[in-house]
Amino acid sequence: MSYGSIDGSGFGSRNPFGGPSRQGYQPLATQIDPSELQELFQETSANVFRINSNVTSLERSLRSLGTSNDTQELQDGLHATQQETNKTITTSTKAIKQLSEVVRGSSRQERLQLDRLKNQLSDAIQRYGAVQKKIAEKSKALLPTGQRSTKQQSPKTPFSDLPDDEKIFNGGDGVWQSQGQDQALLSEITEEDLEAIRQREEAIQQIESDMLDVNQIIKDLASMVHEQGDTIDSIEANIETSSSNVDSANEQLAKASQHQENLKAMSFIPTFMHVCIFYHGCFLL
Repeated sequence: MSYGSIDGSGFGSRNPFGGPSRQGYQPLATQIDPSELQELFQETSANVFRINSNVTSLERSLRSLGTSNDTQELQDGLHATQQETNKTITTSTKAIKQLSEVVRGSSRQERLQLDRLKNQLSDAIQRYGAVQKKIAEKSKALLPTGQRSTKQQSPKTPFSDLPDDEKIFNGGDGVWQSQGQDQALLSEITEEDLEAIRQREEAIQQIESDMLDVNQIIKDLASMVHEQGDTIDSIEANIETSSSNVDSANEQLAKASQHQENLKAMSFIPTFMHVCIFYHGCFLL
């Protein structure tokens, strides 16, 4: 199973909760029931727990490889567990994308909740990728040495077709002896051994096909939440700027009001002086 980048194509032109979406930014968190939002958080958290549980199961199976418990049933279980985990990871990454869109314009608490969930999912996926790699490496190591080496060697020229000088100087101690050793090894391998080798090779191919591109998944997750974080930070910055502007405007209004009061007081002083002079003149007359 191969894994590409997360593009959210599964949602089409609909929003995460089934309704038609509109072009451009929308504060989706204000349009949905908060209980539905928390339900999506809880479902994704449960998926993270399931991934970690599957990783623990795979680690137990890893210890059984190469022992008497290494049966076809064990190999089938490895494949089934990895298939289930792959599906759970795909579902969870899509849910993170949903949540990153839904919490735009929402509270900082929900943004932090999403960030924690994303980190938990990333850690679980990293654990899963590590155990997958160990299973593949150990399965390859359990192949018979001759089987592994013959895959890497080029076909050898039959001894009868070698030139006479090579038969004398090289063939007896080199190629021909190597061929003889391979033939002796093959003669000792039974049908049961060949079947076991075949099954092991099939298991390795299955394991490799189940491996996910863990680095790409984590990169996509980080990109999702980073974009969502930038949006929230931008909104918060705008709110803070607006609040600062309002405070500044209020301060300017207060200063203007005080200035107006001062002007009134100053205009009262000459009027009062004129009145005093008038009465003083009348008194003298």
